[in-house]
Amino acid sequence: MPDPLSFIIKKKIDRYIHDPIVAAIAVPFFVLLKILPYKLSSYLCGILMYLIAPLTSYNTRVKKHLKIAFPQKSRKEINKLTSQHWFMFGQTIGEMPHINKLIKLGNLQTEGLEKIKNGPAILVGAHMGNWEFLLRVGDLAGRRAGYVFRPINNWILNKIQAYRNEDAKADFYRKGRLAAIGMAGKLKNGEVVGLTGDQLLREGIMVPFFGIKTPTPQAAAVMALKWNVPIYMVRVERFKGIKFKMTVEDKIKFPKNLDKNKATFEITRLISKRIEEWITDKPEQWLWAHRRWGK
Repeated sequence: MPDPLSFIIKKKIDRYIHDPIVAAIAVPFFVLLKILPYKLSSYLCGILMYLIAPLTSYNTRVKKHLKIAFPQKSRKEINKLTSQHWFMFGQTIGEMPHINKLIKLGNLQTEGLEKIKNGPAILVGAHMGNWEFLLRVGDLAGRRAGYVFRPINNWILNKIQAYRNEDAKADFYRKGRLAAIGMAGKLKNGEVVGLTGDQLLREGIMVPFFGIKTPTPQAAAVMALKWNVPIYMVRVERFKGIKFKMTVEDKIKFPKNLDKNKATFEITRLISKRIEEWITDKPEQWLWAHRRWGK
């Protein structure tokens, strides 16, 4: 059945009018950030986000999510965490053009990379600290890892993002069937793949997250069971200023006497539980603005 005329018109408007206008605003801004010293870029974006974000609807969403995760916290504590979240989210944006520089300057401390220097491995991270470092974990361990990515809706910015990620020295697979094929090939060849486990996936399985059953990505569990590959959680933490630590934790241990469905659930539950523990430890560092629990 052909697309309705209105849908076709909208696609044309998005491609030839909306997307170029957004790109015309975003690209010069990111070029400016790249030219600026990394500290200035980080703190400037942090301050801008701190001032502007509270004026948007996203601010209400962040507070709503914080209350879901921490119902015992007072309004004052929620407001403080919200402000800290926006500032650090802004910092993350400001640091994106400087990720490689931050690594070269020693602003990123690493721990546990020796665990993934040989053999196949599935790495699972979350949108914490500065998640851009997750795309470098394979390279830092001397491996060419494979990562799944979700394309940006703007086709121009999507191409720029793909070009920018060439610095990560990794293989990127667009979410969907091609990603499944690419990741399977990596693991079969004894290589490393990386995923995030903290985003809403409507086709995911229902796993508790801060006490609420939520659709959760199960790809890591499915691949680990199918090819008998270990899963390592990768935590990124931000410290005062612009200092970070990336830790490859010990491989996930789970019961071996479970059937496939129960094992998939248990592994996914353990991944979600560990991410929940990271967030509880440093709640201001997680990306609260995305719809983890749906609308």
